[in-house]
Amino acid sequence: MTNPDNNSSNGKPVFPQEKIKIACKRVNVYYGDKHAIRDVNLEIGKNEVTAFIGPSGCGKSTFLRCINRMNDTIDICRVEGEIEIDNENIYDKSLDVVLLRARVGMVFQKPNPFPKSIYDNVAYGPKIHGIASTKGELEGIVETSLKKAGLWEEVNDRLDQPGTGLSGGQQQRLCIARAIAVQPEIILMDEPCSALDPIATAKIEELIEELKENYTIVIVTHSMQQAARVSQKTAFFHLGDLVEYGETEDIFTNPVNKLTQDYITGRYG
Repeated sequence: MTNPDNNSSNGKPVFPQEKIKIACKRVNVYYGDKHAIRDVNLEIGKNEVTAFIGPSGCGKSTFLRCINRMNDTIDICRVEGEIEIDNENIYDKSLDVVLLRARVGMVFQKPNPFPKSIYDNVAYGPKIHGIASTKGELEGIVETSLKKAGLWEEVNDRLDQPGTGLSGGQQQRLCIARAIAVQPEIILMDEPCSALDPIATAKIEELIEELKENYTIVIVTHSMQQAARVSQKTAFFHLGDLVEYGETEDIFTNPVNKLTQDYITGRYG
């Protein structure tokens, strides 16, 4: 449950144990000598959308990348503390990082489809992880994933065409389909709409609302309006600290911390 000396106790949700999907305990992140994330404690509930907000450089994307160990790819980056998914510490030395990243999918800021066909973009992960044993199973996974990503109707007659030929919004939904195809439990989204127009953004937001029925979603966003629209919980980061965490409505209408209030009302950021 909640930690009494948690530095983010202001409005911190207390989940019953069975509702906790991700539990972060005293997480610190360093880039060389720079202390980028300081002593963060945070619990994220199952089948909810949690938004990370805060000014540029506050550590929200860095913290997000801790949840699937993407920071491991940066030589000078060091992560301390514990992050548990379903009570298993993902920083345990015996953990298979490849399997972790299948459980924790990621969608990046800029759509990044592989230079392959639409079909092969989605089929790649299930092939690598041995999820489909027959061609028919693989085709079923591709169709289901594209349907879940709201893209099937738009592309089902051109699956052999390059994914890179789709519009920006379609490419981002293809990347979501690709993430879903390996049957993850968690989907991380790092500003997934920042490169998209308002219509494509609205489609992704509708999709997030649908996906939370089956996945735990954590989204980093610069748009406070987006956080307010899509998330149930919001975490506000500032200069590497988790300042406040709570129900999204409370964070936006009745923040406890003055720093949060100043950011929400546009006094800085």
